[in-house]
Amino acid sequence: MIEAKLKAMVGSLRIDADIEASGVTCVAGRNGAGKSSLMKIIAGFIQPSAGFVRVGGVDVTRLPVEKRGVVLVTPNSAFLHLDVESHLAWGAKIRGRRPGAGEVSKVKSELGIDFGGNVRKLSLGMRERVALATALLAAPRAILVDEVFSSIYRREEFVTSYAQFANQLGIDVVFTSQEEGDGRLAGQLYIIDGGITARSPPK
Repeated sequence: MIEAKLKAMVGSLRIDADIEASGVTCVAGRNGAGKSSLMKIIAGFIQPSAGFVRVGGVDVTRLPVEKRGVVLVTPNSAFLHLDVESHLAWGAKIRGRRPGAGEVSKVKSELGIDFGGNVRKLSLGMRERVALATALLAAPRAILVDEVFSSIYRREEFVTSYAQFANQLGIDVVFTSQEEGDGRLAGQLYIIDGGITARSPPK
């Protein structure tokens, strides 16, 4: 579970968040509502002025990014100089994990990664699939997906498969969206507006 009860100033925006996220959670809000800022705070790139972030019951509020067990995936997360296979192995290698060939093959198949070559030459959607799969194979405690699912082809099918793999590995996933209706793809939905979060039943 990810618990974030915190306050922070990010530029002129005041973030006031109270979230308990387990399984797959959607945080929805318009542009400028604070979605990306909240993800960066949970990931450790921005420090809150008050409150805490807990991941799996561990207080990670003051831990550096690399020790939180949290991976943030954005549209710019792909490493363009790597080939697809090296990219998929990168996150697991950093975390000292060695997924078997069968696990890698299954993730590639289920997530529609039926291509190879240099990541730089891939379309944005393909790069995002590779980045998301890389995060999954690294098996962190939590994966934060900021405005990435929305541009994936056959999104609902992809998110369903992604959620299944994450559940098997015990990974909590929080993803952001501009559409409240995307709450139907998650077990929990939070609305963020003006930096303030509120829990809402999935639609």
